[in-house]
Amino acid sequence: MISVSGTYIEVLKRRDFLVLTLMVFFGQMASALLILSLIVSVFSQTGSTFGVSGVVLSFTIPAFFLMVFAGLAADIFDRKKIMIVAYTATSLVVLFILITGQAVAASIPLSFLYFAGNTFFIPSSSAATAQVVKREQLLAANSIFVFTLSTALLTGFFLASVIHFFFGSPVTLSICLVLLLLSIILGLTLPQLEPTRQNHPTLVKKLKNILSGFKFVMKSKTVWYFFSIFVLIQGLVFFAITLAPEFFSEIVGIPIDKSPILVMPLVGLGVVIGSIFVHRPELSEGLLISIGLSIVGMVAVLLGLALMLDLIIGSLLLVYIVFGLIFLGFGAVIIMVAARTVIQKKVPHSNLGIVFAASMIATSFLSAVLSPLAALLEATIGFVNIFVYGGLLLLAISATYAYLGNRWKF
Repeated sequence: MISVSGTYIEVLKRRDFLVLTLMVFFGQMASALLILSLIVSVFSQTGSTFGVSGVVLSFTIPAFFLMVFAGLAADIFDRKKIMIVAYTATSLVVLFILITGQAVAASIPLSFLYFAGNTFFIPSSSAATAQVVKREQLLAANSIFVFTLSTALLTGFFLASVIHFFFGSPVTLSICLVLLLLSIILGLTLPQLEPTRQNHPTLVKKLKNILSGFKFVMKSKTVWYFFSIFVLIQGLVFFAITLAPEFFSEIVGIPIDKSPILVMPLVGLGVVIGSIFVHRPELSEGLLISIGLSIVGMVAVLLGLALMLDLIIGSLLLVYIVFGLIFLGFGAVIIMVAARTVIQKKVPHSNLGIVFAASMIATSFLSAVLSPLAALLEATIGFVNIFVYGGLLLLAISATYAYLGNRWKF
């Protein structure tokens, strides 16, 4: 434990890596503030899940269409310049959103432009990590980088919910802008991060690499087994995000400007508990995924039945929601951690980047499908049926994964 901690400390002692890490942390925290602020603003003005779906699409579609180009740019141009230009462009977008007063007609297209810029930042910052540490420090550096990304988003969502509750959307967006400007200032202190000037990949080669990632997944039943659930659970998160504002406003009776401050800490608590629980050698990854799917499915089914039969109302409904959010965070995180762990174990290191790039594109596509589907289902069959039948579907998937896991020894 001491040697592992010492390795991380040695990596963080490298000035350029620390600066890059802080740049990533502040920038992605800003993205979380923007996402939540836009969702609250758009739903407040439209009262529609279709409006929320528009916000979700504004940050999933750019990743789907531009990820290949962003990766190509990171392999050709100075990565420092790409990161600074990306954050400068996104800062201007946030400024325009502030100027327009979060009008729906302007905020969603501007959000699309913001996340188009953010899409170019991620591959460049990932590649730059290898340029600011020694080769033997890469494993620790990558661990810190992934942890920074996830922590920044969770911290950003929590802070956004608190700031928006007390001060409103303009202040939230202003802090988002400050964080982006701070990231730009940090980026300016980095050295040049030029990629190797030989054998530049072409766009066609990049596309072939992504396709090879999908082909690699399909060749191994172990990999596609966990790859598919890794993508699915992330898509379901966007499905839930689309439904959440109207559900809390209409069913629970908590308006959109107050519900995030309830939701984020409880889901975060579930994530923390799940992150601790998942480190159990006696439980296989396949079993952990089945447990996670069962928990998420059961929470949905019980909530749907309770609403259908008027079993819980008022304060009792709120109590169930509190525990339900904790269990949802718990179930989702053990699925993601277990699936990601197996992918890292089973995929050769030389193919790991391609496979995870393929997972990002697949997740973006699935999210772009599930978010408007959530809005459509809410408008046609209502929350009760979504919870009951959606929960039963997840329980069926859980049983299927448990059967396959037992048969294939996962």
